[in-house]
Amino acid sequence: MDIETSSAIKLFFPNPSLQLVYFEAIHNSLDANATEIDIDIDISSFEKVDTLKLAIADNGDGFNDENFDRFKTLLRPRDYLHKGIGRLIFLNYFKKISVLSEWDNARRSFVFKENFSGEANFEELKSATDRKTILVFTEFSNERVKSYDNLKPDSLKEQVIDQFLPKFQDLRSQGVPFKIKITLNTDEENVKKGFLSSQSIITENDLPRFSTIIIEDEAFDAFSTIKMHYHIERSQGKGRHFTAFDIDGRTVEIKLLSPGAVPAGYDCIFIFESELFHTNSDSSRQKLVLPDGVHEVSLNRLLTREVGKILAEKIPQINENNRKVKDGFEKKFPHLLGYFEEETAGLIDRDDALQIAQQKFFRIQKEILQCEELTDREYEKSLELSSRTLTEYILYREKIIRRMRKMTKDNSESEIHNLIVPRYRKFSQESMVENVYQNNAWLLDDKFMNFRTVLSEGRMDEVIKHIRLDEEVSGEDGRPDIAMIFSADPNAERPVDVVMIEIKRKTDDEKENQYSVNQLMDRAAKLVEFCPNIQRMWYYAVIQISDQMSSRLRQLNWTPLYSTGKTFYQEFKAFKKDGTVVPAPTFVMSFDAIVSDAETRNHIFLEILREGMKKLSQS
Repeated sequence: MDIETSSAIKLFFPNPSLQLVYFEAIHNSLDANATEIDIDIDISSFEKVDTLKLAIADNGDGFNDENFDRFKTLLRPRDYLHKGIGRLIFLNYFKKISVLSEWDNARRSFVFKENFSGEANFEELKSATDRKTILVFTEFSNERVKSYDNLKPDSLKEQVIDQFLPKFQDLRSQGVPFKIKITLNTDEENVKKGFLSSQSIITENDLPRFSTIIIEDEAFDAFSTIKMHYHIERSQGKGRHFTAFDIDGRTVEIKLLSPGAVPAGYDCIFIFESELFHTNSDSSRQKLVLPDGVHEVSLNRLLTREVGKILAEKIPQINENNRKVKDGFEKKFPHLLGYFEEETAGLIDRDDALQIAQQKFFRIQKEILQCEELTDREYEKSLELSSRTLTEYILYREKIIRRMRKMTKDNSESEIHNLIVPRYRKFSQESMVENVYQNNAWLLDDKFMNFRTVLSEGRMDEVIKHIRLDEEVSGEDGRPDIAMIFSADPNAERPVDVVMIEIKRKTDDEKENQYSVNQLMDRAAKLVEFCPNIQRMWYYAVIQISDQMSSRLRQLNWTPLYSTGKTFYQEFKAFKKDGTVVPAPTFVMSFDAIVSDAETRNHIFLEILREGMKKLSQS
């Protein structure tokens, strides 16, 4: 050959594999009208790759003058269906391929190797002989064989059938019998890996039976139709699926189905045939190369849709499973509705679908946030994204409520405080979006969402020391169970509001509970004295409220509030040293009231937003 073959191999076969050696040899045999092909694989052991020897024999037309002239000249294909370079893959794995070919009354032999010159021995035989061509591959040039499946007859049988399904189907339809025999001989077997001396045979009886539909979509291509040949059948074990293009009698695989797209126990094969695909593969026949004007994304979407229809029709459990998954998406991820892939084939992969939808959400967020000025369309999009972001936040709040509901008397008061307001944290306006996911004072009232400052541990210790009352029952760490969050830095000059949450020890003792309520104003007065720039105080006391305690609070002019638990309200006042009044609206409530009331408020928000997301996804 008038070409430097090692460079040509790298150019034309960027992703070589040993299977391509078998495929190319079989393809050449079938091209030569062979109906019987024998593949003999000899190797001492899997690890001793230097002993690997392949012998591939067929009963085809052989290397007559026409075929040999074409073989010895690279890039001289027989017709537009051929590439004229396939034999180069032989030299990527073997340094020497000895060829003996007999047909009619002629014999030709030669050795194909690096920088093959085209020389061959030719002789005329005295009498006609049966047609026979044998290629013997020796001097394996790689350091190892990648997989046992590259040598095992059963594995190779499946791969060969997949590769040549269109050609084999054509032979069967013409009534042409064929047989491909694959034999492995090894001295050192590996039972664990299934690496045993064995044999597999391929005949027309091993081929699946296909049904065919015609795919027509003018939006994709107004002139070319696509035939989809499909085979769906229950099988023993896990089952398998295979989707590929039919390109010139061979298949080029396309990954339309994810690994979990088909329920276990089904074999699913889809082969796509069209004028769009003829001759349109890369040099190694491993990838479809679409003609100009045909977009891969549009093609994949079309084929995925049609495969999905067939799978849903033939395997009913797919519809039921996908309906449950979509209902779950609608319930748990309403902010992503409209971003989930509509065209799916088979079972929806929940994790993949979520990841793709989330990526779309982030990408659109980024596009909008990077805009200097919003067009009308971008403005509408920004409103939609705002709704989605708010929905995402409400979903987060639902998880916090669920976590709080699970808390029991075994949870420490500090755990409860930290869930409502993280201890010793100072939030900032600059990171408001991040902080809003950590400040959960909205559990008490949504107006506290914008409160930002939590005292440091040292500062909190000073406050607790100052506002502690005589002879009171302390919490688990020896001090009252109190959490505080300020509307701004209490050390600054401007006035601030403060929310104070105090959790009292659970008891049914009415006297102790009443004493706890009476303490509230004493504590409020001490806090105002210690932090003189407080302008308003929101005081929440969480106690055990029995029916008897409820009656007592009513008698003391506490106003019962609408609640799913028990909540009472009274407006108190605290006074600074200069006589300035500090309003101190005070709430006494049961723990379950916090959870249930927050859950009710949040649920209303979520249902409104969920309906909005449904409409957005359907528009």
